Amino acid sequence: MDTASSFGTGLGLAAGAGLNAYAVLIVYGAAARFFPEEYPGAIGRLLGSTPALTALAVLFLLEFVADKVPVLYHVWDVLHTVVRPIAGAVLAIGAVQPHGGTTLAVVAGGGGGLVALVSHLLKGATRLTSTAVTAGIANVALSLAEDVVAFLQAVVSLFLPVVALVVVAAIALLFLFAVPKAARSIDLFDRRRRPPRRSASPPA
Repeated sequence: MDTASSFGTGLGLAAGAGLNAYAVLIVYGAAARFFPEEYPGAIGRLLGSTPALTALAVLFLLEFVADKVPVLYHVWDVLHTVVRPIAGAVLAIGAVQPHGGTTLAVVAGGGGGLVALVSHLLKGATRLTSTAVTAGIANVALSLAEDVVAFLQAVVSLFLPVVALVVVAAIALLFLFAVPKAARSIDLFDRRRRPPRRSASPPA
């Protein structure tokens, strides 16, 4: 894997981590475990170890449940506003570290953290819109879809880094256009639900 491909892989993994960090970490760890010559480096060895994969599997199961419980989801999501960008940065560094120097690792880490944060915020905006419009009924289906997309994005990033970069660009465009629109839609929906204000009666 050359430097450009590894960079694409790193950013693609980070994009998936913004949806479900543990799913992507598991995929990368499993790849590093079974194909160590393709995914060398300290981060790959760490994530591919049995204790790390076991811990990630437990955390994935916790997220799988927490992400589908309305109140718990919001708490979990707030906590992972920090966790997911960190995971994205680690994955991006792990992907490029064997193929470049410190400068590339720093650039990849910053880019991976930013991509994961954007993906995470886009996920949050989608959930807020769904909650406002469907009263949260569609959130379970959305959560399942996010889990599947995170796994698929991780696999695509490992084998098709150019496609992964296209996905990252699409996420950036969605963020720029969809998040402000979602905010306006939620505000408009809330206004429609509010009862009209009664005008004060004129004094007799």
